[in-house]
Amino acid sequence: MATGVSYAVGVPLALVAAMARRRWLDEVVMRPLDVVLAVPSLLVLILVAGIAPRGYGTVVVVVAVVTVPDLVRVVRAAALEVASRPALEAMRLQGETRRRLAFGYVVPAVAPTLVADLGVRITTSLYLVASAGFLGVGVAPDAADWAVMVDRNQAGLFLIPSAVVVPALLIIAWSVGVNLVFDRAVRR
Repeated sequence: MATGVSYAVGVPLALVAAMARRRWLDEVVMRPLDVVLAVPSLLVLILVAGIAPRGYGTVVVVVAVVTVPDLVRVVRAAALEVASRPALEAMRLQGETRRRLAFGYVVPAVAPTLVADLGVRITTSLYLVASAGFLGVGVAPDAADWAVMVDRNQAGLFLIPSAVVVPALLIIAWSVGVNLVFDRAVRR
């Protein structure tokens, strides 16, 4: 869900920045995102752990806020070349709306970049959600969550190592699997 929110917010922002005909609009979109990008994501999680209520909603908002700036930079970089093509200018002169240009021409052209980035973004979201669970921000302490399992079983690491190692390996396997799926989708 956090990745979906990131894409719902980040892709339109990236398109606005990439297709801006005036440089100041690009700057207005990108500079605040650079400030957010400068703050380490784990620091944001630790701060939120201290002040925000525990729950999935909090985690979704934090993960989206942390991942949107990087997503916007990647999509904007891919869309800049497409937005400067003569075909786009011709469509603009024929009266096509910005929305149609963005979602009918630019997004399909950068779709391979979006798909490749989706795997990375899901892995990043999983990492942040697992970190939030470990810090006690995301879910209830008795939830069936891999990060909570690692946190709750760390005291018995030397007695039953599998109680910590197995959930940690599942997180790793899921991350690698997601990236393999999206890498294969890009190759097709």
